[in-house]
Amino acid sequence: KRGGTDRALQHFPEHFLKGIALSVWQNSSDTSSNWTEFAQRKNYFGQGAYKDAFLKANDFWTEYENDIKLMKDLGATSFRFSFEWARFAPEGPGSVDPSAVAKFHQILDCCEANGLEPCATLFHFTLPQWFEALGGFAVEENLPLFVDYCTLVFQHYGHRIRLWATMNEPTCFAFVGYICGIWAPGKFLRLTEAGTVLCNLLKAHCAVYRALKKLPGGSGACIGLVHQHIMFEPRDNWWHIRAMCKWMTFWFGTNVVLDFFKTGTFTWASPFSSLAKTLHVDDGIKAGELVVDWWGVNYYSRPVVHWNFAMGASSANERVTDTNFRLHPQGLYDSIKDASALGVPIYITETGLADAKDQHREHFIRSHYSMLLKAIHDGFDVRGVFFWTLMDNIEWHEGFRVKFGLYRWDPEYAAHHAGSNGRPPHGLELRKGALALKEVHTTWPDDLQSIRSYAAAHHHQDSNAAAAKCGNTPGVKQQLSLTAVAVVGGSDGGGG
Repeated sequence: KRGGTDRALQHFPEHFLKGIALSVWQNSSDTSSNWTEFAQRKNYFGQGAYKDAFLKANDFWTEYENDIKLMKDLGATSFRFSFEWARFAPEGPGSVDPSAVAKFHQILDCCEANGLEPCATLFHFTLPQWFEALGGFAVEENLPLFVDYCTLVFQHYGHRIRLWATMNEPTCFAFVGYICGIWAPGKFLRLTEAGTVLCNLLKAHCAVYRALKKLPGGSGACIGLVHQHIMFEPRDNWWHIRAMCKWMTFWFGTNVVLDFFKTGTFTWASPFSSLAKTLHVDDGIKAGELVVDWWGVNYYSRPVVHWNFAMGASSANERVTDTNFRLHPQGLYDSIKDASALGVPIYITETGLADAKDQHREHFIRSHYSMLLKAIHDGFDVRGVFFWTLMDNIEWHEGFRVKFGLYRWDPEYAAHHAGSNGRPPHGLELRKGALALKEVHTTWPDDLQSIRSYAAAHHHQDSNAAAAKCGNTPGVKQQLSLTAVAVVGGSDGGGG
């Protein structure tokens, strides 16, 4: 509501969205993106035996009709997915692949046929390799190319999609790709460059927002940004862990990005510089201009770091995921509260866990969705939630090792059954814990007013039910000893 923006011009979905999210590259791969090149350069992250599986993953690109039907069967009413720049323009700026344009129309046709509200992300970590070769987002002069791509996509699909995100987790892209070096483009300890990249991504968001709003239909489009809300906490009072958690929290940028959208000022720092440096001031935002219509919260955990740089539980009875993230539903509530300072509607665009043995999925769903009800009951303007993710896929640098899927998908089966896309004739297996999500989808009301009334009546009840159904018995505590830089960079812990 800042800046006098007339929200009547915007056409937010009238329903509370109960969705499932995925990125198309993670579930389809491609032939011309930075991540495909990076996977090849890194010998498929030590999983070369699954080289063929890396070429198309579980093949959502072909199987999208079946996969969207699976979402509907789980009671979903919305589908968050990514457009892929490398598929639209594989050959360079100005090129357009008509088959990609047609395929995304077919995906949207399928969403409509199954009653799923689409939520589209324009940039989900993957870029055309030709853009990476130009320096990517590290070079400010490249930003108009990104704006042109986003404009092209909106011109094709703007009349079919109400919810748009310019980008997914820009802080993770900068941190894991330029400080940890384990994501594309694979640069290590480039602390200053990481700040430049993140700053340019936020500039790109503002440029895209303003450009799309000027297009036919743009004034009514709901354009947001998806941000990972993550903070690191020391397990004990060791000075070196306190310092590391402080800098990890800063570089992952939860507050850096929120402050930018509140003040227009982007500030960056490193432990080797005594002063924080202002890299950019957006005078439009400082004057009260709104450059985001809604805010996407990606929340997985608030990781705890131990004295030996290992992540794990904060106490003996706390559950821990396969990526050593503790289950901490209170952090979801706190993230919603932090995001509410922007004064725009909030969507939980990702929440989920890595849990190959399906030990904690039901507990995660019940406890976190109950906390979401509490936030709605307390008056926060949350309008939907998307679970990450439909089925196992390429989990970035982890390859096929980490399992976030509601459905099991096995690259081993794909490797031994040519042409199967890793899908058995009888269909994919739904993990038992996923039934808790189906229960949520089918019992929670669809319209916004009713979900608020439901939250008032059920948030305590659902919390008690979560404890009763799942108990408090933790899984085996897991830790991963790593270097100070790689401990939390070894994985961002989240799926998206």
